[in-house]
Amino acid sequence: MRAGLKMSLIYWTVLLATLTGVARIDGWDTWATFAIRCLMTAFAVAMSWLIILLVTHYRNPDFTFKAILVCVAAVAVSTTHALVAYGAYRFASRNMSPMMLSAMLQNILFWAGAYLGWSALFLAQQYSAEVVDRERQLSELREQAYGAQMRALRYQINPHFLFNTLNALATLIEERDVGPAERMVLSLSAFLRSTLALDPMQDITLAEELDIQTRYLEIERERFSDRLTVDMEVPAELHRAKVPSLILQPLVENAVKHGVGAVDGAVRIRIGASADRNILSVHVENEAPEQPRLSSGTGLGLKNVAERLATRFGEAGKLSGGQMPDGRFRATVSLPLRFTPT
Repeated sequence: MRAGLKMSLIYWTVLLATLTGVARIDGWDTWATFAIRCLMTAFAVAMSWLIILLVTHYRNPDFTFKAILVCVAAVAVSTTHALVAYGAYRFASRNMSPMMLSAMLQNILFWAGAYLGWSALFLAQQYSAEVVDRERQLSELREQAYGAQMRALRYQINPHFLFNTLNALATLIEERDVGPAERMVLSLSAFLRSTLALDPMQDITLAEELDIQTRYLEIERERFSDRLTVDMEVPAELHRAKVPSLILQPLVENAVKHGVGAVDGAVRIRIGASADRNILSVHVENEAPEQPRLSSGTGLGLKNVAERLATRFGEAGKLSGGQMPDGRFRATVSLPLRFTPT
């Protein structure tokens, strides 16, 4: 409404200046006619404001309805404007001669054109505002849907992780291994305290993500004792790189399950990172058994990572994995390289 009123003021002021200029050139303009012209300009602004109020009152989403309503109102108002203007000029010039039909029709047609010109500008402005508003609403809906999807994907990790950890804890209790079980409960408590408070929509630094995975691997060490060794090879300049929280959790869980849990003897898990052409790659490696065992998992963890990356980064985010020449298995997360401010 404010934009419509502003446009009306500009439109009718420009028309006032144009008519005044023409009258000056023709040499028939006086202070009296100029005053009447100013009053009629104010009248036109008031009529335009009434049309704006009429349109906004209906709030009909159909633009065709609005266009018809504005045009009909403009034609009706232009007739009133022409009659009032004709009477005002006759009064100012003391002209008591009868009103000529041809002159009246000319005035009506002139002001109908003026009001229809204003109507075209107003409708264009209305259409533009509706398009912008619709785009804003769609953007908000997309953002809400994106946020809900990201939260749903992120919160899938917690029960998945808890199932694995509590299963390991149950094994220790069954074996009456009280010391490691107690340490695992304390480690689990510290881990959950640091992870459940994370905002799924907020990124964390790679250093913070690695610290979380270190705490998780400390829990798993209680289960596998000296069979589990962890190496982290991450350049210092990548510690400030931004990653989605817990994006490595399913990969590390997989490495423990299919590495330490499926291979006899000591197993080394390696977590590394590199950057190339503004793409950050973080990989998790583990020993793989020569004869793969039948997996009891659902594949939810890796699917979760792939969906989170695709939802957040599109084609720029992906999860890849496969057997390396030395027999180890490597899973790699790739995403745009971004840094937190220093």
